[in-house]
Amino acid sequence: MASTLLISTFCCLLLPLRVLAEVADIPEPVGLQEEAELPARILAEFERNSRKKDKLLCSQLQVADFLQNFLSQKDTTQGLDPLVSEDTSRQKAVEAKEQWKELKATYQDDVEAIRSTVTHALTQMDEAQKKRIQLQEAVEQLQAKKRVAVEKLRAAQEQWRLQQEKHLKHLAEVSAEVRERKTGKQQELEQLRQELGILQQQAGMVQDKLQRHQTFLQLLYTLHGKPLFSEADAEAKAEAELPQEFLHLNLPEEKPRKLTCPQEQSRILEWNTGDTMERDHEVSSKQDGL
Repeated sequence: MASTLLISTFCCLLLPLRVLAEVADIPEPVGLQEEAELPARILAEFERNSRKKDKLLCSQLQVADFLQNFLSQKDTTQGLDPLVSEDTSRQKAVEAKEQWKELKATYQDDVEAIRSTVTHALTQMDEAQKKRIQLQEAVEQLQAKKRVAVEKLRAAQEQWRLQQEKHLKHLAEVSAEVRERKTGKQQELEQLRQELGILQQQAGMVQDKLQRHQTFLQLLYTLHGKPLFSEADAEAKAEAELPQEFLHLNLPEEKPRKLTCPQEQSRILEWNTGDTMERDHEVSSKQDGL
């Protein structure tokens, strides 16, 4: 009975022994220089697997040690009473089975805990992956909006620059036209000033000539004792004799000089008499020529 129980227990240990064989086939650790070259993620996974296999190996070694002790005690008790030895073997087999059940339950609990942890980690990893994809899509959308905004800003800047260039060009054309008009007006004004100066000179000459004639007439009327026409009539007659372009000029008013002394009157008379004689001589010479 005890032998059958031991055989069944030994068969149950075949699977862990295969794991031990796989553990025995693990290559030796690499050197420090090669280990330093491995990525940190691979090293962490290797250490985690090594710890699991070490724990499993320790538990299997404990079971093997227990079986060896049990078989050695059985060999020593073979010379005793068969009934006592069979009861003892049955009791030890029951204890071994209980211990195996406890170890198996512990193993299953650990496996379930590992499975739940892995499942939870996978769930979190899936959620993190989904969030990463969402964030990546949001970043791509923001980048697309940024590119559109940059293009709009560039187009607006280009349009503003073209408008400014057009406005400056228009201002330059207007300024050039204004300068040209100003130059033309200044030239016209300078020409008008020159013409005005010439007209003023001519008006001064005519006024001087008129003043001389008026003085000469006054002197003649004074010598003959005839009344001289009034000053208003003289001015009206003089204005009628003046050309029309001289009437619009603002000439300074000059009052006729009064003869204060006989010497001045005689000098003016001689000058006007000479002028009159010259005119008569010219008229007679023209008549002789005819």
